[in-house]
Amino acid sequence: MHEKIIKVCHGRSCSERFSPYILSRLSGDKEFYKYPDTLIFEKCLCQGRCKEWPIVIYDNDLHIYQNPIKASEILRKKVNEWKNTRK
Repeated sequence: MHEKIIKVCHGRSCSERFSPYILSRLSGDKEFYKYPDTLIFEKCLCQGRCKEWPIVIYDNDLHIYQNPIKASEILRKKVNEWKNTRK
């Protein structure tokens, strides 16, 4: 699997609504589920979609209204998709 960057918005609105915990949870999921080292997690600046907070971007695929559980589920699906596309 090629390098995949997962960005979590840390703008003011998103930060007030779980984004720091989402980033922490996704990083923990990487260890727990032994996801590939090619997953990179980053904070990003405001995406300008403050009414749809928090925002998580899975390798250029933007998802709105995230929470820690939804973000974990989407990451799990994305990792499986990414693994299957390399075959």
